[in-house]
Amino acid sequence: MSYPSVPEFDIIFAGGGTTACVVAGRLAACDPSLKILILEAGPHTLNKAAHVQPYLYSSHLSPKSTTFTFNLGNPSPRLNGRAPIVSCGRCVGGGSSVNWMGYTRAPASDFDDWGVDGWESKNLIPLMKKLETYEVQPDRPTHGYDGPIKISTGGRKLSASEEFIEVGMTYHKRPYADDTNDLETCNTYSPWLKYIDGTTGRRSDTAHNYVYNQAHNPNLQVLAGKLVKRVIFEDKRAVGVEFTSDPVSCPGADPSLSTLRASKLIVVSAGALGSPAILERSGIGAEVALKRCGVKQLVDLPGVGENFRGPFFVSCRGLGLGFSDHNGISIPYFTTDEVITMDPLWSGEELAVQDYCY
Repeated sequence: MSYPSVPEFDIIFAGGGTTACVVAGRLAACDPSLKILILEAGPHTLNKAAHVQPYLYSSHLSPKSTTFTFNLGNPSPRLNGRAPIVSCGRCVGGGSSVNWMGYTRAPASDFDDWGVDGWESKNLIPLMKKLETYEVQPDRPTHGYDGPIKISTGGRKLSASEEFIEVGMTYHKRPYADDTNDLETCNTYSPWLKYIDGTTGRRSDTAHNYVYNQAHNPNLQVLAGKLVKRVIFEDKRAVGVEFTSDPVSCPGADPSLSTLRASKLIVVSAGALGSPAILERSGIGAEVALKRCGVKQLVDLPGVGENFRGPFFVSCRGLGLGFSDHNGISIPYFTTDEVITMDPLWSGEELAVQDYCY
């Protein structure tokens, strides 16, 4: 998985996040002869503690993080003049390698309400089951038991979490459910399951379970620290990509542009904010926006880069607010000394790290 040694690939992925790893990995496993290249602006994550040790997820939230991109929006009167920040994973594996590992599935009715042919729950449930190995309870009809992504309780239960559920059930009067991710159950209290391998205790992400586990295949290559600028077209057919060394992942590297060609397919897979930017730089988008940036238009597609909708996770921590693309709120609170929390791990206490992580 070093620098590409072939002049042309069959398939090039512009972006190496969660989805790209799944698709590229499945294609490579199906046909190992396919020459596949993943170009990712962020760094490699292979066996790095910050990406495989679950308790280190908070390290990626630092303002100086190189594994997250913090996208600053326009100030809004609805936020009292402040600008929202939307964070996106920026490494091989994308969000699956840096997120909070919370396992959440929407009710089947949400997918059906989209009203989009092929995206109904009856079509998606088999894929959800194929993705996972559900380690919590056996023989659940909407869960899978032989997929690459492990779902577990995380191996440790904090008493504070159990007390939270008890208080909620007492005062909020909602029932307890042992599975709120069966695609039917709603409005209940339940432990939050995690994308963690219950046997090894490692994060279960797409990079390690779809791509890095195929290191034996020389035709599947990952080039990290490379930012795709645009897709190259010939007669409106995508034939290659233009990229450069990413200034964040590779500070001081040669910023000159390079190109690589693909004989079969270019997959733009840089996320909800990164993919529209690549398309617009490639000449696909609204005429007004492209003219403003001096980009020659190839395809008039006004919807590109518009109407992003993403709920925020608001984390109240003393001096400010942190935002990410999730719907929830986290507030610190005091507990008694005997309550087990993650504070010793986050404080880096050596005994706690050895006890929980080795």
